[in-house]
Amino acid sequence: MKKTFMLGVAICFSMLLLLTASVDAQDFRIRGRLHMDGIYGINEDAKMFSNGFNNRRARLGMTGTIAPGWDGIVEIDVADAVLDPKDFRLRRRFENGGALLIGQFKVPQGMNQLTSSNSITFIERASSNNAIPDARRIGVGYTYFKPTFGFQSMLFGRSLGQRATLNNDMPIGLGLRGTFFPKIGEGQFHIGASAVFQQHWGYPELRFNDRPEARDSKGGSVRFTDVRVNDAQSTFKAGLEMLYIHGPFSIEGEYLQLGVNRKDDNNPNFNAFHVQASYVLTGESRSYRSGLPGGISPSGDKGAWEVALRYSVLNLNDEFPDVIAFNGGEQSNITIALNHYVTSRLRFMANVVIIDTDKLEDKTPVVAMVRAQFNF
Repeated sequence: MKKTFMLGVAICFSMLLLLTASVDAQDFRIRGRLHMDGIYGINEDAKMFSNGFNNRRARLGMTGTIAPGWDGIVEIDVADAVLDPKDFRLRRRFENGGALLIGQFKVPQGMNQLTSSNSITFIERASSNNAIPDARRIGVGYTYFKPTFGFQSMLFGRSLGQRATLNNDMPIGLGLRGTFFPKIGEGQFHIGASAVFQQHWGYPELRFNDRPEARDSKGGSVRFTDVRVNDAQSTFKAGLEMLYIHGPFSIEGEYLQLGVNRKDDNNPNFNAFHVQASYVLTGESRSYRSGLPGGISPSGDKGAWEVALRYSVLNLNDEFPDVIAFNGGEQSNITIALNHYVTSRLRFMANVVIIDTDKLEDKTPVVAMVRAQFNF
């Protein structure tokens, strides 16, 4: 395993060096990010978490212009000696505001999921966005953005690295997301909706789960929400999202619904939502572009300070009277955050997560996390 890892890293570095050295008409640059975490269980109820450090992300890639109107991204994650392909895509930009995307990239659902991990307000995304949206898949997509509205679509299949797990035809899905984001006075308003349909061709088993918005030193071995659904024919996922940014204050909310169509017609439905608010104590405002919130750029040499609060609920329980029950667990979290932005590319974060789940009777684990991150 170690030899395979080192060989993969060597090949990736060689490809990057070769491409950047051999192209004249093209314009490439190296990109990467490193997110280093620490976690500690504050109370006795959190003893199932492994205290210590976790290398959450260690990504290296390349982006740049390939030809007039064409650009591309290649990026891998090498955290904890595992090669994990991320964005591998081509993009053709059109003068009318549209763009064609080919390769592996994110399915257009879940505002919190689509926001870069370099810019999310909390150390981990809300459980709703980890458990329900499809994240990155291989496919083709079309996006169209104007100053006050946008549209995204994607026809997709499996993800890179998933080939060996397929026991049937590749699942095929269609994702759609529409957003409306006008300026209201000095504030930025955003509302959006998404829908994703995926045909699974009688896939033997689907699994939906998430960690309690905290990964321990083992990489996230603790899961209170986890459900398996067999004989799945298709899934339908729907989402609603809202965001408002006004000066140093921002608030967002998101609701996601998941339905699974099975062979025997016992079709479970799961749902999740989160609401969060943040305030930048030093006065800076969160950036926003093309239907997504961005990060914070400090205006002074002392950096920017931000406080934030989030409440999230993930419900993977669904019961059918006298037939079958899907008891994946219900979890609600309160997360308190303090972030320090040294620059727009260097940030330190601290979170306290209060966890309430029906899988633990009379227990409320409380964990603390810290992160040092930078990107280039």
